[in-house]
Amino acid sequence: MAERGLHTTVYGQGQLRSSLGSNRWRLFANDEELAQLRRLGRLHISRIQLPSGEEATLTPDGRSVVVALDRDGNELARIIRTSWFGRRWEIESQKWAYELISDPRPRRWHIAVGGTSVAQITGSLVSYNRVMIDAPLGVPLLVVALAWQVVARPWEAAAAPATLIASPAEGEPE
Repeated sequence: MAERGLHTTVYGQGQLRSSLGSNRWRLFANDEELAQLRRLGRLHISRIQLPSGEEATLTPDGRSVVVALDRDGNELARIIRTSWFGRRWEIESQKWAYELISDPRPRRWHIAVGGTSVAQITGSLVSYNRVMIDAPLGVPLLVVALAWQVVARPWEAAAAPATLIASPAEGEPE
């Protein structure tokens, strides 16, 4: 049985799309919208919202770590920088473990298991406003979201800034 919600698998051809300068992204796989991601730059976090209403927050958690938290603050997954220049990352949860590895060609990354590529991530020539995903074996949605966080937003993934503002409680204005 395939898992749903935040544990959905991204399979086949997909992409993350955003207008230039926008803080809103949409994740598609096989022409189906799986999630919307919203960057909250002032707070240094991103929010993931699924069509079902389920949500998660991507937030820096110390140097070189970004965690995905559910609405109750429970950790769902994390990504950890394992190389000095941020070209290798480990993405893990209680259920799975992946690697995010930068390719020698610019704006190209791959997601691997045990050193074997299972998905490719390719940014456009100018920006990461359109990110193509090729996942012939399928990867969890949270893997794609955490990879996007460090690929498209490296300044936040590198470290939690000293000026980090706590995210508002449920129902408070942003």
